[in-house]
Amino acid sequence: MKHKVSNPNKGLMWGVMAMAVIVLAVVVVFWFWCFPDGMHARQVPQARYGFCLSAGFQGDSLQLMVNDSVVYSGRPESDSLEVTVSLPEGENLLMVASPEEDRVSSFSLPREGGRIILQKHEGEVEMYSF
Repeated sequence: MKHKVSNPNKGLMWGVMAMAVIVLAVVVVFWFWCFPDGMHARQVPQARYGFCLSAGFQGDSLQLMVNDSVVYSGRPESDSLEVTVSLPEGENLLMVASPEEDRVSSFSLPREGGRIILQKHEGEVEMYSF
């Protein structure tokens, strides 16, 4: 008579396979929990701003900053210069800095974007939005 001897490797293989199934199930549960709509990236509405520098900026050192990001830095060579920027819709702040004169002007930008005209009159920067 032959007696069957239990194979300890067989039990170990079943344990590893069960652990792999449990780990896979946990990964799938966390996947559905973190990404309920799948992998679609959420679209953030963008506001497009067109900054037009008109009279008064020619030859001056100038920096345009929107929300702590430098958009333009340099010396405008002509009387008009156009800079276009796309930003997430919401509260945006424009800062116009003139480093040589040690002056900074700040303006709150419209939420929906638009065309912004900046003029310098007697050292003061004025903003008009359309």
